[in-house]
Parts: sequence; structure tokens; C-alpha cells
Amino acid sequence: MSEQNFSFSGSFQKAKEYVDTQVELLKLKTIARMGRVIGTLVLDATKLLLTLIVVFFLSLALGFFLGELLGSNALGFLVTGAVFFVILLVIRAFEPKLEAKFMDLTIRRVLGKWQEDEELFEESQQSKDSPDEGNTLDGQHTQWDNKAI
Repeated sequence: MSEQNFSFSGSFQKAKEYVDTQVELLKLKTIARMGRVIGTLVLDATKLLLTLIVVFFLSLALGFFLGELLGSNALGFLVTGAVFFVILLVIRAFEPKLEAKFMDLTIRRVLGKWQEDEELFEESQQSKDSPDEGNTLDGQHTQWDNKAI
């Protein structure tokens, strides 16, 4: 029989490789998560910008419409400005509650994306760790599995 010798240098090398691999894996996970979060934030910013453009054009349309009804475009835009001023006052009155709601919504959304990435990673790890899952049909073992049992 051949004798296996224990080697500190070999064990140290394997441990170093393991730590390096774990560090690399952590970096990749972080990059993937941050990419997803940043992508979500960019998409939300784009939606916000497009919504502002729509509100701008709708306010122009309202100003011209009210201008036709009142006989003066200046009065139409004045009334439109007054509507936005009232909306601003209402928002200002409920600012603390609205701020808390938006902060909660933002945190939930970002953490939701973060957790989705974690779940996807865990699922991919489980599918790599258990290659025998493909050998069963509706919980029944195939003939190949029965021979192994």
C-alpha cells in the first residue's frame, strides 16, 4: 500500500485557494446585487422623468383648455398654477407621513431585489449540489435509482 503523507504546505495551499475563491465569490455576488439595484434605480428614475414630462404636457393642455373657457390664456395658466400650488400645500401638510411611506417603499424595493438575487443564487447552488434530482419522475424512483438503492 502506498502511504499518504500529511503536508502542511499542501493544506495551507488548499486553504489559501479556498479563501481566494470565497473572496472572489463574494465580489461577484456583490457586483451582481449592486448591478440589479442600480438597474432598478435607473429604471425608476427613467419612469419618474417620463412621468414628469407627461405631467408637463398635461398641465400645458389644461392651461390652454382653461384659457379657452376663461377667454384668456394667462388666466388659464394662472388657474393651472393655482391647482399645482394647492397640490404642493397638501403635500407639504402631509410631508412627514409621505416621506416615511416613500422611504419604506424604497427600502422594501431595494431589499426585495437584494433577496431575489440571494434566492436565485441559493437555488442555483442547490441544483448544482444535487444532480440526482433529474432522475426522479413525480417522486418515483427510476430503474437506475432502484439499482443504486
